[in-house]
Parts: sequence; C-alpha cells; structure tokens
Amino acid sequence: MGYWAYYLGFIVLAYALQYPWLLAGIVVFFLLRRFVPDPFVLLRTMGRIRQLRAQVQSNPANLTARRDLAGIYLERLRPRAALQLLDEARKREPMNPELLYLTGVARHRIGEHESALEALVSAVQTDSRLRFGEPYLVAGDALTRLKRDEEAEDAYERYVESNSSSVEGYLKLALTRRRCGHRDAAQAALQEALDTFSQLPSFRRRQQLSWWLRAQVARLYT
Repeated sequence: MGYWAYYLGFIVLAYALQYPWLLAGIVVFFLLRRFVPDPFVLLRTMGRIRQLRAQVQSNPANLTARRDLAGIYLERLRPRAALQLLDEARKREPMNPELLYLTGVARHRIGEHESALEALVSAVQTDSRLRFGEPYLVAGDALTRLKRDEEAEDAYERYVESNSSSVEGYLKLALTRRRCGHRDAAQAALQEALDTFSQLPSFRRRQQLSWWLRAQVARLYT
C-alpha cells in the first residue's frame, strides 16, 4: 500500500471525526512525498536499523553493515546520513561498485548531481551489469536535473537495454525524447512503457502502478 496508507488514514480520520478539512492532509503528504518516507519502510526497517547501527559502532571495519545501513537511510529519505557512511566505507574499498552506486544515489538526492555522475560512471565501469542497469537510471535522473537531455536520453536507453521490464525507465526515456524534439521516438518509448506494464506479473504491476498512471497521463500530450 505504501504512501496510500497516509492518504487512507486522513480519509478515515476525516470521516470518523467529521472534520472534512483533514482531507487537506492528503494534499500536504502528496506535496511532501519526496521528504516523507513510506510508512511501511519505516516499520520494515525499524529493527534492522538498530542492529546495523550496533554492528557499525562495534566494528568500524564492517563494510557490509555500513553499506546495508546506508541503503536503509536512502529508503528512509536520509541521503546525508547515508553519504557519511558510504564515504567512510569507500576509504577502505574506493572502487567497490555497490558503494559507488549508493554514493551516486545519495549525492543525487542531496542535489550534488555532477559528483553523483562521477560515482555512477565509476560504478558501471567497474561492473557493467550492476543492479540490472540501475546506475544508468540514476545517471539519467541526474543529467535531467542538469538539463543535459541528450546525455540523459543515452543513459535511459542504456537502462532499458539492461532492464526491459521497467515502466519507469521507458516513461522517462519517452519524456526525455520529447524534450529533445524526438517525437516519434518518444511515442515509441511511451508505447513500450504501456506494453511492458501489460506483460508484467500482478505483483510487479502493483509495484509499477504509479508509473503506469503517469504514462497514461503522458500519452495525452506526447
């Protein structure tokens, strides 16, 4: 259910307390979604985060614990806390592809897009098949923020080549191609997004439902 738990909670409260103005909370959480973690992520990682913190404190050389804790911080939308752990870990293994990838994600999320690209490029140079192309997706997002759409298009193309079941990847490729003026190619990528969703198993459809909805909206003006 993810973020819908927040929305459902406000609807139930508004109905139970008969305070319609509480529905404004749905709008607030939608606008702040970038900064408010998924409630199920908070619950799922609550016990794990305590264990990993204890492991990091007891053994500073435990890179696995630092990496896993940094990953949880990223899930909880705490990229600066994640970056601190990753910087410390990379002092011991500077070319570890997983650490480089997570560093790129953290830097991108705090707005350091150029330095994020450096880490992501190093990650794929070390392991070209890392996470089924996820570094290319994040690189595309960083390049988009830097308004380097031609390069972002190339990054998204590389991503969908590695992960052809990503509705998100095809949608972002379509939107980037549209900004570049490649209308026919944009429509083709958008159709790939919709076709991909229809071919996914039900559990994957639930995971990518929000991207399918965005693709449906994009179809109206692409």
